[in-house]
Amino acid sequence: MQKIIILLLFVPFVLISQIKTRRVLFIGNSYTFFNNLPQLVYEVAKANKDSLVFDNHCPGGYTFFNHSVDNTALSKIKLGNWDYVVLQAQSQEPSFSPNQVNSQTLPFAIALDTTIQNNNNCASTVFFQTWGRKFGDASNCASYPPVCTYTGMQNRLKQSYKLFADTTHGLMAPVGEAFRKSISTNPNLELYQSDQSHPSLEGSYLAACVFYEILFQKTVLTNTFNPGIGTSTLSFLQSTAHSVIEDSLLVWNIGKYSPKANFTHSLITNGNYQFDAQFPWLNHTWYFGDGTSATGSNLQHQYLSSGIKLVSHIVDNGCKKDSLISQIAVNYVNTGIRELTDGSEMITLYPNPITDKITIKGNRSSVSSLFSGEILDLVGKKILSFEKAAEINISEFKAGYYTLITNYEGYSVTVKFIKYD
Repeated sequence: MQKIIILLLFVPFVLISQIKTRRVLFIGNSYTFFNNLPQLVYEVAKANKDSLVFDNHCPGGYTFFNHSVDNTALSKIKLGNWDYVVLQAQSQEPSFSPNQVNSQTLPFAIALDTTIQNNNNCASTVFFQTWGRKFGDASNCASYPPVCTYTGMQNRLKQSYKLFADTTHGLMAPVGEAFRKSISTNPNLELYQSDQSHPSLEGSYLAACVFYEILFQKTVLTNTFNPGIGTSTLSFLQSTAHSVIEDSLLVWNIGKYSPKANFTHSLITNGNYQFDAQFPWLNHTWYFGDGTSATGSNLQHQYLSSGIKLVSHIVDNGCKKDSLISQIAVNYVNTGIRELTDGSEMITLYPNPITDKITIKGNRSSVSSLFSGEILDLVGKKILSFEKAAEINISEFKAGYYTLITNYEGYSVTVKFIKYD
């Protein structure tokens, strides 16, 4: 069993009140607290004319379990209206063996995410992937050799934070991977404090650049905020953060779980098409390019004319939406009149209920049509025949239920209506 060394015990509280652009709650420990990382993100955003409203809770050495039973953390989450809640685990814990992480860390990542989602309708959980210690974790090296080196510890941190994000459909802020790239590219740039664990100002600024791109989905390149480091170092850290994120967007789950409009279609019979979209738990709306629409993820649609149809597919999850327009070449052969016993989607009778005159309107064309047909009473007896009419006088009819039958767009259309005195 690996042991956790608690490096700092401190409970800071920071609240910045500004115009809303992104509302973010940071839940972590000393890695988030050092150099006031949330404030650095705020300043980076401000320099790009963006606004960050944030709060945090960062007691030293806290684990996900500690936060999951901590009244302050839970109260802050339950305040609601957060766009993002950032979760940072104790720095060593996610680097332990997969079995230990699965039993001691993952369940509490899930518990925290559940609390976030239950109290913030449209919030995204962001897992703050931290960095390996400069020379590995000497305190746990003997019991779990993979953490004996920086690289081994960093690999395990990446695997575990990816597990947390994938399991909860959250985002991953790859700060540790930005550290890895910086160390590989410019090993003389010091990202650590003298304890070889906590971040230097440069390390925290690198983390802030990663978070700005994750939270605002905008580039940090050429950002003018400087916390007090050399200009060449500033540019290098911006470039490092940007490249790590841009190179692997789907690895960090950026856009992976957002609604995506995408569908397939196939011809069933003459003019009749099957439309299928993924993710049936989302809201799907279709516009078929012939004046009609429908909802649902899997459905059939009958076209009654040939030509190029522009099909629009809109999908949303109640918070975000996406749309796609695709061209479909429809070849429809009119094989004669077919019966449609419920023609309420084909034609509209109004007003309905009716007192004196019926107006008939075709729903599949913007051009006014004239209709021919007949009206039957409740027992099926023909009461009236009409020719090339858009309006029918039924003022002499008795009160009751009637059926109108007419031909429209290749169908024998039947629509029921009510006559009032």
